[in-house]
Amino acid sequence: MPPLIYAHRGASGLFPENTMESFQGAVRRKANGIELDVQLSSDNKLVVIHDHSLERTTNGSGLVRQYTLRELRQLRADKDSSMRVPKAHIPTLQEVFQTFVDTPLRFIIEMKNFFLDQPHLEELVIEQIRRYQLTERTIISTFNFDSLLRIKQLDATQTTGLLYVGPLAKPWEVASSYRADQLHVPFDQLTEDLVKQAKQHHFEVLSWTVNTGRQIQRAIDCGVDGLITNYPKRARNLIRNL
Repeated sequence: MPPLIYAHRGASGLFPENTMESFQGAVRRKANGIELDVQLSSDNKLVVIHDHSLERTTNGSGLVRQYTLRELRQLRADKDSSMRVPKAHIPTLQEVFQTFVDTPLRFIIEMKNFFLDQPHLEELVIEQIRRYQLTERTIISTFNFDSLLRIKQLDATQTTGLLYVGPLAKPWEVASSYRADQLHVPFDQLTEDLVKQAKQHHFEVLSWTVNTGRQIQRAIDCGVDGLITNYPKRARNLIRNL
């Protein structure tokens, strides 16, 4: 079975990352799902943006956590993109779910709570997933392994992914200790043997960020269950030719 294609921050190789334009672009390019980043505004709304600071992707400055949702919505979110989209803004998780709930689209939600505390982020994310009845179509990932345990305490049926960077000895053992269901493996650590052993231990494997044609083909050859890419059309074209 070919791997599922998850568009990394949407089709972010072409569109402003983590914007509705990028997510819609991913759908048009036949992605199975989208990967997006979630953190909290100062008024505890779930906003979709990767960095804790605003400078790289928006025309704002300072920390996301310092601004209300209303203030964040006034910013342009296309600063770091080659495609200028003046109407691109920082969406909310609710906006994303409302837009795609009636489609087959899958979701990977990366909670941005490793470097900066995000009080009750887990509860708020689970609340939104349940509101739109998207548990079966959603994976929650984070570099904060303790947060994965919190998710399972809130909802034991929620799929979670152990997201890590760099070498990690026997990642399936780490994933098991944090009750994760999947390994989200950085591409530079991906090997056929890792995938084989992970599956022997009953873990699905997704790899990130898999962008070039050679990388995509390598991930497919390793037998991953999903790949996270900035270029979903490139991945789709390769998979079609299998």
